[in-house]
Amino acid sequence: MDKVRIYQKEINGESLVGGEILDPEATLADLLEAWQPLCDDTAIYKQYAADNHASCKACIANCCNTAYVIPDLIAFRRMALALNCDYPEFIAEYFQADKVELGLPRLSPNPCCFLQEGICTVYPVRSLICRFYICTGLTGDTEQLIYDLAWIGAAATISFARERGILPPGADGGYSSFDLLFKGLLDEYRDDPRIELFLQAIEYNDIPLKPFLVK
Repeated sequence: MDKVRIYQKEINGESLVGGEILDPEATLADLLEAWQPLCDDTAIYKQYAADNHASCKACIANCCNTAYVIPDLIAFRRMALALNCDYPEFIAEYFQADKVELGLPRLSPNPCCFLQEGICTVYPVRSLICRFYICTGLTGDTEQLIYDLAWIGAAATISFARERGILPPGADGGYSSFDLLFKGLLDEYRDDPRIELFLQAIEYNDIPLKPFLVK
């Protein structure tokens, strides 16, 4: 039996994707496994896809070109390992230096430092922000679930890096409007008790979905 069901529904004329957790013991890995096929599902409405129904692969819009990606902690560790870098080397080589100085570990953008000829070179270990993004609307509860998972995971990365002295604590100024938006989100989640799930986890299957479900 599937632990997570992904579905599409019409609400007020808008086509939305939602997720239903079928097993109370389901993990983040189960959600990711159910979500992945959406990328190549041409039946799903996609705002930027050709004729609104196409695979994400080779999409000319390629959102990776401009995305503001702060990786969740599991992805941060896995990417560093895959690139054979220790954590300070990883930050120094692959993150935007001026944002790091502000305490925001943003992957180097425009395009993403891992994008080559439109292809992600770290696809198997990419971050939650990248895994969950699909250019279609989501039902409210599903959007909140994904939002919490991605940003609590990113807040865990910042906590992890600051504890090890490889990320500055931040600055009094120098933030762009986008920086301030993401800084506000990360500050909001910094004291969320669910951050400990990411700090203690090794893989996505170590993170239960139950604490993230809307009650």
